[in-house]
Amino acid sequence: MKITNLFYRSIALIIILASLLSVFAACNQDITKPPIEENSPTQDGSDVFDISKYAIVRRDASDNRITSTTANLKAAIKEALGAELTVQTDWYNPNNAPDPNAKEILIDRTNRKESEDALTKLNESDDEDAFIIDITENKIAILGKTDISTARGITYFINNYVMTSTKESGLDLSAGKTCIQPYSVEMNISIENKLDIDVNLVSTILGVPEKNPSDILGYPSRISDVHFPSVIELQHQPKKENNGILIGAFCIIETAVTNPKNTLACIMKSTDKGLNWEVIARPSETIDTSTGWAGSMAHIYELPAKLGNLPAGTLIYSSNSVNYERSSHIGVWRSTDCGKTWKEISIVARGGGIGEGVWEPVMFYNEDDGYLYCFYSDDSNAKHDQKIVYKRSKDGVKWESAVDVCAFNKSTDRPGMPVITKLGNGEFFLVYEYVRSGYNSNIYYKKTKDITKWNPADPGTLIKAFSSSGANTYVLASGPSCLWTPAGGKNGTLFVTGQYQIGGVPHNSIFVSFDNGMTWEIIKNPLPYSNYTSYVPNVLFGYRPIMVTGADPSVIHYVNTTNIQSTGKSQIQYAQLKIYD
Repeated sequence: MKITNLFYRSIALIIILASLLSVFAACNQDITKPPIEENSPTQDGSDVFDISKYAIVRRDASDNRITSTTANLKAAIKEALGAELTVQTDWYNPNNAPDPNAKEILIDRTNRKESEDALTKLNESDDEDAFIIDITENKIAILGKTDISTARGITYFINNYVMTSTKESGLDLSAGKTCIQPYSVEMNISIENKLDIDVNLVSTILGVPEKNPSDILGYPSRISDVHFPSVIELQHQPKKENNGILIGAFCIIETAVTNPKNTLACIMKSTDKGLNWEVIARPSETIDTSTGWAGSMAHIYELPAKLGNLPAGTLIYSSNSVNYERSSHIGVWRSTDCGKTWKEISIVARGGGIGEGVWEPVMFYNEDDGYLYCFYSDDSNAKHDQKIVYKRSKDGVKWESAVDVCAFNKSTDRPGMPVITKLGNGEFFLVYEYVRSGYNSNIYYKKTKDITKWNPADPGTLIKAFSSSGANTYVLASGPSCLWTPAGGKNGTLFVTGQYQIGGVPHNSIFVSFDNGMTWEIIKNPLPYSNYTSYVPNVLFGYRPIMVTGADPSVIHYVNTTNIQSTGKSQIQYAQLKIYD
């Protein structure tokens, strides 16, 4: 089956024009327009189509994928355009016969003539995965050559017509009246009889300008790199209308006039399901300003329950503040207004510079005991080159003493970069990179039923998958992340991502387990990257990507650091994935 980017639009100024041209290249703008009274001009001169009097009509025999995506269309129209449309099957009509003058959005191969006409146009395309969006005077027909491509067509219509609206009830037709969208690369991720994932959306959150123009994100100097992405979908907000907003935390490497480089915090949000992003905040140090900046190795988290004086829905931002020659510490900030303003509330741990520092914090609230846990890498103990520890807090301000999670017997071993998720069976699953002498690194995991009890000396289990022939073994090297979701089968689905093994079998895969980590398979990465050594050393493409779910456990928000093909510089991209059981 095929994996394709259903939609790609970059908000980075250097590539936005190219993105728009590539998305809309297949669309014909010359189809006859609806009557003038149905339209009004937008600011860019394109037409707006009044959608408020339409009904959504789908084929009676549409499969579950199409039915589910049609429900998404209804919700998106209500959210973006303020119109509450009905959904009905094509056999239903109060007058027992289709009304050719009725205003309808036709989904799949309905019994309407406009669906037949659209299918005739679609069949002119040789691409077996193509879909068509065909807008005539009273009908909008959306259908594909397969059920999967029909569902993709609906999603494309949501992202490129509905969510781009500029006025209430006004459907934006700048994408064209007739659009036949082929697929030149694959858009579906599948493991036969086990997992089926559609890539609903791919967008670029931010990237490095080709010639480093100053201050495009409000920073005082030049952006040289972006990395360490983190993202959440708000779902515990006191104002319910804020739930569903995406908030991201990203690290900006700023090339200062003099060395060293600064690593700065960047908080961004998306209110249109990941399509467009804007900078909303830049947390700064207030407790300890000795390092000068607070944006390295950051993580963002939403409290699902009250913690001390922090209400449910409070956003927690944790970050390294570091001067690599002198000192490091892990700070914690909180926001109660969806990320617009931040207050630093505590310092979890302190360390020295390179070889003696504290790094890579990840927050996790444990509903079993009501504690907020901070897992991080610790270089400060002379008996261990590095170990993984956690501290926990009942209020986000006072932190208990560190507890070892990985402290291996060989002093030169370096376990680090922990990320934790909770499995459906109640176990806690911790993934980390295990670096040994000579910087030989692989991704391992450990599990426990009690988050407070780990066997620190246990090196855990190597994550590996095999090719169908058994000839190749696939592993990951560094910068891991993990996510368990109940979607995808009786045991749910466990994902592990990270940077692939540079010295082993090259791949750009995501690891998947359906048995809580006992066995693994690989799927293609919707946000692929190149081996970073082929471009610029120390720019870590594919390093510590993040996957999270929100209110719908079958929808995955995935962010990764990838390379801009034309320049080799870094960018942070977002993909929305949908799991079908």
